[in-house]
Amino acid sequence: MKTIFYTLSILLLVSCQKYEQPPLLSLSGEYKIDKLTYENNQTGESVVLYPGETLINYAEIDVLDTINVGFTEISMDYSTIYFNPVDNLGGTKKWMTQCFYTTFGQRNVNDFGYLKFDYGGTTRVFKIIDDGVESLVLRTTGQYSGTNSSIKEDITYFLTRIGP
Repeated sequence: MKTIFYTLSILLLVSCQKYEQPPLLSLSGEYKIDKLTYENNQTGESVVLYPGETLINYAEIDVLDTINVGFTEISMDYSTIYFNPVDNLGGTKKWMTQCFYTTFGQRNVNDFGYLKFDYGGTTRVFKIIDDGVESLVLRTTGQYSGTNSSIKEDITYFLTRIGP
């Protein structure tokens, strides 16, 4: 009887599978871009930018075409992403550009999915690489066609939360 009990308990412990639920995203808050990596896949150029450095992205003309690392801020709530803050006299910020976004593709604990929004007639897609307590890492990959050539690039934004 003892051997049957031990055998059943070992089988029960070995056959149990841990249930893992997809992570609950907490994207809302104000963020500052603290680090940025830029990779041009055609030239092999790879650059890491730190606070005080600037990325001027000639391939895309939009809200993130010029990024002053350490100073560029964005804000999000549960449905809107805000760009281009202007300080008001009362010490509050007014956000000049806003876009409604959706998240999708959250499949398991290792995949945070994508953030998607429309700006200037084109769709922007950011892969959510990490959603920490006070940080957020987003990556965008794009193919841009210019007058002389086509550019394929990856930009990873390392954001630190600075406000509610």
